[in-house]
Amino acid sequence: MELPLVLALGTGPLQGPDLTRYFVVCAGTIAALIGAAWLFKRYLAGHLKARASRRSLQIVDVLPLGGKQKLVVVRCYDRSFLLGVGEKEVRSIAELEAESPAPAAGTPAAAPTFEPFAHVLERELVPAQPTRDLRAGVLA
Repeated sequence: MELPLVLALGTGPLQGPDLTRYFVVCAGTIAALIGAAWLFKRYLAGHLKARASRRSLQIVDVLPLGGKQKLVVVRCYDRSFLLGVGEKEVRSIAELEAESPAPAAGTPAAAPTFEPFAHVLERELVPAQPTRDLRAGVLA
């Protein structure tokens, strides 16, 4: 008597692929991703935050002027700059002076003197006059 082809090959219509191995591999991959995320958060994220806090370039203040123009005060190490930022351009307007140190506890604070903003802006925006180099006899 001849056996049917299905029985001869050893696979029946009720047997399918073994999905247990696939589920174990997927679970292992997900567990490895969760473990890598935990390690990153525990060890590397704190280091990156500390490094970012020591950056030498910081935006101190932003003043929107209208449209896409704004004034930005940027601090680079111990120097501060006033920048004009437009849609396609960044222009350095002025280097700001360092703040004066705070007065000692027993000394009275001097009253600050303010120059009108229009005068400061006019002084900074007027281009410097060319100077004559006396030795070479040319404009510098």
